Amino acid sequence: MRKNKTVRITFRITDEEAIDLATMMSLEGFRSRSKFIRKRLFGRKIQRRKLVSSDANICKQIEILRADIKKIGVNYNQVVKAVNTAVKLKGSNGRPVVSTRSMEYKLSGMKTLMEGILAKVCEIKEELS
Repeated sequence: MRKNKTVRITFRITDEEAIDLATMMSLEGFRSRSKFIRKRLFGRKIQRRKLVSSDANICKQIEILRADIKKIGVNYNQVVKAVNTAVKLKGSNGRPVVSTRSMEYKLSGMKTLMEGILAKVCEIKEELS
């Protein structure tokens, strides 16, 4: 008989810890974070896949890329919100409330993240070659 899981436990971790967790999950063949943590907490034997060190490095780099892509998505949403706000809200002088400088700053951050992702993709491609 399957038991229902009724208790929810939440906690925060750093970006680096999230990358390490995702790498460990990937190396051990887990897609579900909950299953992985339950197995680790309650001592059930976890089958480890046999990977060479370059495979582990590639998995870690892919998880870093995924985290960077998520950051780009967050930045994109902030820029879209700022643009929508600027279009709708005008100050007493008739100018937009949100400055183009803040939008430029956010777009610049997105560009930097994308350049970093491109560099990491090139590194992964080199390792696979």
